[in-house]
Amino acid sequence: MAAIAQTDVAVTITPRDMDIVPLGKKQMVVAQVAFGDGALTYPAGGVPLPAKERFGFKHQVDFVAIQEPVANGFHYKYDPATHKVKIFTQGFATGATAAAVNENGAKAKNSAGTEGTPRIPNTASNTTYDMGGMIELPASIAPAAATLKLLMFGE
Repeated sequence: MAAIAQTDVAVTITPRDMDIVPLGKKQMVVAQVAFGDGALTYPAGGVPLPAKERFGFKHQVDFVAIQEPVANGFHYKYDPATHKVKIFTQGFATGATAAAVNENGAKAKNSAGTEGTPRIPNTASNTTYDMGGMIELPASIAPAAATLKLLMFGE
């Protein structure tokens, strides 16, 4: 599968959202970006955004805040060093000790606190486990369509 490229990112900026707070040479822009279709994969290092000029900046983008979709399970961060949007998901790491036997463990709870059918081997009932920090989405994953609103500050 091909990875999401800069040309696969749609940018929408309405005239009322362009240069909303002129501060001398600095300006603020509200832009909407859309990408992903469930067929293109996440590129290693993040989704490349179109050039800064596409967002109305001539010199640089200083800061980007992202309003995320309400409920798609991912967390999005702007990487100023590469001008990309990185996607993060919950991950967990396993230790080096292999289990002696694959025993049945406690049922996992969903976000509503309801027990589901998956069991996590070698876990205790009514216990909260730290599953580790978020990880960057693996490059083999093809994310569904996502639309993000960006508050951008630069010149």
